[in-house]
Parts: sequence; C-alpha cells; structure tokens
Amino acid sequence: MFSRRRFLKKAGIVGAALPVAGGIVAAACYDDPTGGPATEGGAVPDQNVKPGATAPASTATAQELWKKIDEDHQAGVVNFLKNAKAPLTKGKGMQELPARIENGVKVWDLTIDNVDWEVSPGVVEKARGYNQQVPGPTLRATVGDRVRINVKNNLEESTAVHWHGLLIPYLMDGVPYVTQDPIEPGKTFTYEFTIRNAGSHMSHSHHNSADQVNRGLLGAFIIMPQDRAQYPQYDKEFILIMNDSLLGFTLNGKGFPATDPLVVNKGERVLIRWMNEGMMYHPMHLHGMPMTVFQRDGYAITPPYECDTIDVPPGNRFDCIINATEPGLWAFHCHVLSHAEYEGGFFGLVTVLVVQDENLKVADILAKV
Repeated sequence: MFSRRRFLKKAGIVGAALPVAGGIVAAACYDDPTGGPATEGGAVPDQNVKPGATAPASTATAQELWKKIDEDHQAGVVNFLKNAKAPLTKGKGMQELPARIENGVKVWDLTIDNVDWEVSPGVVEKARGYNQQVPGPTLRATVGDRVRINVKNNLEESTAVHWHGLLIPYLMDGVPYVTQDPIEPGKTFTYEFTIRNAGSHMSHSHHNSADQVNRGLLGAFIIMPQDRAQYPQYDKEFILIMNDSLLGFTLNGKGFPATDPLVVNKGERVLIRWMNEGMMYHPMHLHGMPMTVFQRDGYAITPPYECDTIDVPPGNRFDCIINATEPGLWAFHCHVLSHAEYEGGFFGLVTVLVVQDENLKVADILAKV
C-alpha cells in the first residue's frame, strides 16, 4: 500500500523546511487550523493522496511497479479529458451573479450556507459556500458604481464578509468587533459602498477564517476602470482561485481531474486573474509559453515582467496576459509538486492550457476519449 506518510516523506513535506519568498516555512509545524492536533506532515487532507491510486505491494516486481505508475497517470489524464466533455463532479462554483438595479444601486443577494461539495470524483467534503457555491458567485462592477450586498447567514455560527482589496468605508470592511458585530446565525447584514479602485479583488469570511475561508467562503470581485483603455486588451478571461488545506488543493473549488481546461485559440490574448485564498504559497507554472504580469493587487507593475512560473502568496492577486502562440496541450500546475503530482498521477492544483489551431481541436481530442 502506498501510504500517505510515505508520499509526504517522498515529497519532502514531513520534517521539511520549504523555501518561500522572504524565508522558509517549516511544513511539519503546520498545525490543524480547526484547533485539533497537527496533521501529519502539514494540513494536507487525505484526499490529496488518493488511496485508490497506489503502487503494488512490496513483493511486486519492478516492472509491475512502473507499469502501475504509468497506468495511474494515464487514467488521471483520461478522466480530466472526460471531465471536459461532461462534469465528473457535482456543483460548479464562480457562476457570475448579475446585479439588479434599485434606484441606481447595483444589488446582490448572498446566502452563506453549509454545502456538501464534491471536490474531485467521489470526494465530498463538508464545505461552506456563498449561494451554495465554492468559490462563491463572481461579482463585477465598475469604478464609480454604488453597490449593495445583502448577506444572509444560514450557518450554525457567526460570520462576516471582507471585501479584500477594495477601498471602502471602514464600517463596511467586514471584520467582526473591529468594524461590525458578527452576522449571527439566521441574521442578515447589508454592505453598501461606492466602488473607488479597479482590480482583481476578492470577497471572503473574516470570522473563524482559517476554517470558513478554507471551507469555501471566498469569491472573486472584479472591478473595471471607468476608462477601459486603462486596462490591457484581451480576447478571453480566466479567473483562477487557489485554495488549500481543509478542502484539499483546489483550483476554482475543484481538484484534478475535476478542474476545467483553459481552451483558447492560437493568436488570442488570454487574461489570467490569479487569486490565492489559501494558506500556502503556490508557484503556478505554465509549460510552453510565458506570462506577462502587469498588475498585482490591482496596482500596475511597471514595467510588466515575463515569467513561466508566477509565485502567488496567500491574499495576493496577479493579472497577466498569455499570448497564445504555441498550439498544443500545455500543463499548468503548482510547482510545489506535492500539491500537484505523486506516484498515483496528477491531483490538486493542475489544469491544462489548450491552444487550438486548424490541426488541433478540442472537439477532436474529446471524440477519442
């Protein structure tokens, strides 16, 4: 049996000090944020090392071993392609929520709910979501808009919503006992403010947040400038929200093979909005092409820089453009490899950028699966 502890040792997590920007973090000291005992090798849920994808018993021959590894890797990729045809899991997060207009104010209604969330095929976790989604609905506005968000708490504990990155009156900032009383079970709180700054921003709980955020109380709040010429032109947009620990390593609420491929056409300019809502660093690596990074937390990076691996610390947002020049299927994954791949194949923070041209069509690929 390929045990979880063996994987964590092989991945360098147990007893290891992992390098991060500005220093190191001792992974073995990563305590369970719910208050329980420290999780062996860090707060990495068991589903991140899939028990069904194991190497043969110790008596197996070397040939049986490598064949099993190959088979499991292939099965994961096939399942990823099948997921592109028809979802392998129930539930889809980040569904855009249109605002209704009341006397010139953009209004959204959010509920905060317990939800059974299928992270990857057959792995269902006790999550929490806005409008029963993980991540919650994507909200969009423009600088100058007046917005109102009515929040109903259906949990068995209090909560609040923080508008991460937005310049707003402090009484609307969503931090219990600093800016407001917590929203108690069954109660409603209304946030209202005028949008002042553009950028890729977030909404998330700021109450028991190591549990509530990491169980799914998070979402994207996209603010455009009044003058759209102030923002780079692009043909397609993808928002990629990373999370970790209590629901596992997830990209937009799902772990590979249930993550969605990013399908574009050759020659398109592709906008990626990165958001890290987790508690770990995730250097996201794109095969085949560079990313041009031009904003961090809604503020311009001057001059923009190019990279193929972008380190997104917790709480940060980065905007980048990919010029889709290279046709093919390009792996896109966290390069802390224990967040993305082991002997059983890919898992967690992995997707694929598919650049189509006249010779490579997603429909043709999926027809063969």
